[in-house]
Amino acid sequence: MERQLRSVRRHDTAAADVTPWKIRMRRVSAVSREGLEELSKSRTATLGGIMIVFLFVVALLTPVLATHDPIKPDYRDRLAPISSEHYFGTDKFGRDIYSRVLYGGQRTIAISVAAVAFGLAIGIPFGILSGYFGGRVDAVGMRFVDGLLAFPGLLLYLLIVTLSREWKLEGFWNDAILVFALGFAFMPEVARLARGAALVEARKEYVEASHVIGEHRFSVAMRQILPNCVSPLIVNATVRLGYMILIIAALSFLGLGTPPPTPDWGADLNVARDHMEQHPMIAIFPGLAICFSVLAFNLFGDGLRDILDPRTAER
Repeated sequence: MERQLRSVRRHDTAAADVTPWKIRMRRVSAVSREGLEELSKSRTATLGGIMIVFLFVVALLTPVLATHDPIKPDYRDRLAPISSEHYFGTDKFGRDIYSRVLYGGQRTIAISVAAVAFGLAIGIPFGILSGYFGGRVDAVGMRFVDGLLAFPGLLLYLLIVTLSREWKLEGFWNDAILVFALGFAFMPEVARLARGAALVEARKEYVEASHVIGEHRFSVAMRQILPNCVSPLIVNATVRLGYMILIIAALSFLGLGTPPPTPDWGADLNVARDHMEQHPMIAIFPGLAICFSVLAFNLFGDGLRDILDPRTAER
């Protein structure tokens, strides 16, 4: 009898230990496991995922992997070829190209991720609420989005970055302005995509059921409709990360991105223009870094689209 009581107590204690938080974590773990299994079935997504993991690992370990100060010039070692001391050679200021590529990648990836996150944070609620409420809210919101889309994105980048130069912002604030410009330009695209998905979801039965039981409309939009609109937004954001890297490199190449001597892939390509015939490696390595990063995010985004879009999977 005592043994039975002890076993019952142990069972009750184990059941009590299973808190709602643990149940939620188990569900998250199960969903993550299923997601990894689906990703592993797509060679495109797997290859892109491996490349992205490599990029983020290198970005995190940049202070360890770098061999020189990326900013400090050495005029006695200008335009040095590839060697054991300088893995990618040096530029016209004697700065180590290998270290500059690493630090430039760290900064570029951080700005790209922050800009996409900022655009999603603004565009998703804007589009979901506009598509769900409809009427005047949708009309006014979409006219505002159409106005932003009519304004060329590159001009918006140039305008905001030029203003930051006029205000003489440097370091963190210069990067923050760049994140704001890129994210704000990305917001209209996210808002339209989220609105289209919300219009479809708002007509489904589970939304009507939520209305019947008296759930608040804002709660229905954010807790019921939003989770069912995530798939196309994730794919779009992943591909957009590669586009952000190109935009950052283009702005820096034009002299409107990061002010020198901060490491930047686009700025390094600009510096290499006058010496590409004698020392092509100055331009090759930053260019390869840009190509590798954009290809990684595009491959991963295409693989996600094939997995999340059943119509594509059927083909």
